[in-house]
Amino acid sequence: MLFRKKTSKNKSELRYSTELFAVSANDTTQTALEVIRNSKLSGNIFYCYITDNEGKLIGIVPLRKLITSPGETKIAEIMVRNPIRLTTQCSINMALEYFILYKFMAFPVVDSREKLVGIARANDFIEETVAIEEDAEHARDDLLKIIGIQLEEFRKPTVFKSTFLRFPYLFFNIFSGLTCAFITKLFGRTINEFIFMAFFITIILGLAESIGTQAVAVTLSCLEKTTKLRRLVLYEVLVGTKIGLLCGGLLYTVSLFWLGNKYFSLTLFLTILLTIMNASFLGCSLPILFKKIGANPAHASCPLVLAIADIISLTSYFSLGTYFLTD
Repeated sequence: MLFRKKTSKNKSELRYSTELFAVSANDTTQTALEVIRNSKLSGNIFYCYITDNEGKLIGIVPLRKLITSPGETKIAEIMVRNPIRLTTQCSINMALEYFILYKFMAFPVVDSREKLVGIARANDFIEETVAIEEDAEHARDDLLKIIGIQLEEFRKPTVFKSTFLRFPYLFFNIFSGLTCAFITKLFGRTINEFIFMAFFITIILGLAESIGTQAVAVTLSCLEKTTKLRRLVLYEVLVGTKIGLLCGGLLYTVSLFWLGNKYFSLTLFLTILLTIMNASFLGCSLPILFKKIGANPAHASCPLVLAIADIISLTSYFSLGTYFLTD
């Protein structure tokens, strides 16, 4: 029984070929070899498949075993019963897992009634495997760039190369740190008068950096999957607003209970709300902007987003504190 080539057109479904041959369990190896010789199959032949009268898969014989067996040997005597198989409902990812796990050159494909309908060859999945590896490498590269490390550092690493690749990212931290120190000096009188403001600086900056990093990671993962970038920015800002309300409300309650100053608690609430909204917007919009101008979006991630977020957050905090507490 011969099957002719017919592949699935839907890329999301299992791709298999119906170009194969199958014999009965009562046939001899000589009969099976004659079927192969008389066939005009263009693909590589790795296995001989055995079906019953209803076309259901019941066994398999490797081609090497078929050739080395005596011609009068019954297929039933040398076949492997109940072979591992794929179904037409299998996803491409599941098929790839089977090839990686079992190291077979091909798998039979059956339908919901266990009828043999085709064969999935390893060669047909090479492109998918390469694409998955490339996507994984790009994702790894983007993730490393978020924390200031480039993938080139892992290719023949040296101390000089690692230092040269990491320093530009750390430069933004130095710049933002010096700028924040200058801002703190400008509001020195407010801090001296209301020393408790210094207690919450690390919380504010920590929230800004955490939300900024999360927004960058989400944006980088969505850039190639969606063209509705405005909706993505709006979504992240709305998420940031809700998180800001929750975190701001929590710290408003804690600071009011601890210090008993409602004006400072209001300052803290507004600062955190604005900080998280701003970090969400920057973490989403800057990678999109870099992509628009043809630059690598990952370079706009941390630490550039974090540097800008820190400066804006600290300026907002001291400005609101000066306004509410000194009136």
